[in-house]
Amino acid sequence: MVRPNKRSGRTNMRVTMLAVAAGLTAYAATPSAIVPSAAATEFVRIATAGSGGNFYRLGGGVAAILNDEHRDMRASIQATGGTVENLDLLADREVEIAYVTGSVALQAFENTGVFADRPQGRYDGLRAIATVYPNPQWFVVMDPSIQSVRDLQGKRVAVGMQGSNGEAWWRQIMEFLGWTYADIRPEFTMHQAAIDQVRNRQIDALVSPDAPGSATIQEMVNTGFGIVRNLDEDIIEFMASQGLDYAYTLPAGTVPGTDEAIHTFASPVTLSTHAGMSEDLVYRITKSLFEHQDRLIQVHPLANFMTLENAMDGLPYPLHPGAERFYREQGLL
Repeated sequence: MVRPNKRSGRTNMRVTMLAVAAGLTAYAATPSAIVPSAAATEFVRIATAGSGGNFYRLGGGVAAILNDEHRDMRASIQATGGTVENLDLLADREVEIAYVTGSVALQAFENTGVFADRPQGRYDGLRAIATVYPNPQWFVVMDPSIQSVRDLQGKRVAVGMQGSNGEAWWRQIMEFLGWTYADIRPEFTMHQAAIDQVRNRQIDALVSPDAPGSATIQEMVNTGFGIVRNLDEDIIEFMASQGLDYAYTLPAGTVPGTDEAIHTFASPVTLSTHAGMSEDLVYRITKSLFEHQDRLIQVHPLANFMTLENAMDGLPYPLHPGAERFYREQGLL
């Protein structure tokens, strides 16, 4: 269950996957005669994260919907390093849409945290489309003697890709502990690469965010080496005092074989855009995603979280006028 934080109320959210490649291939094979002229085509580049991850899969589903439903749109996905890189891409208007973790996105918008040294005003144009799902932090150890994050000194720790939300969160945790990267042996890996490191006994722990019911975490546990731990209570309290992060409990059984609830923190994932996008285009994108949520759920069950009731919970910056127009039509504003 999600505990509301001081910045905004939160609705508790609940969480196979069908490949979207067939849909994308079908679109690519569509005769060009039905596509308007290049001058009329709206190109929608979607920044995700590492290939195979949740952002990447959901982004593929979004691209397929937009391509199928709008002949004047040409949507494509880009694999990236994750949230921090995606925020840079949005700020520089090199993509039109991006998945980002809300608490890190708020730091960008306010020029704080890992963005404190960036040019003032660079991220002022960030705009929100919708809250997508809760993104909890996971603490998985391969050595049973590791009981606490503080036991990781000198250990090999996977903290996520450089430029990802995971690494940004780890930097905040290190700041709280008074550590630097010299205190651990960092591995900037995630998903399959991190799983392979677990199998090969090349890391001692992973401290990185992933969705509830994460296939990556499940596979780590299935190796016989991975053990899911609670995060240190004072770290949870510290992170919950920062921006949009909040204390989060993963119910017992979220990872099969884990019989107790897991206590950690989380942040909402925000589907974002920039102020340079036209109101009409963002309106049509937002409308299409909610009208075809069932297709996104087929791509990834995390799309169950993306409901109209939750759409504006914990946004890190203002809604884009196009998204605002859609929510007003739905009676939400």
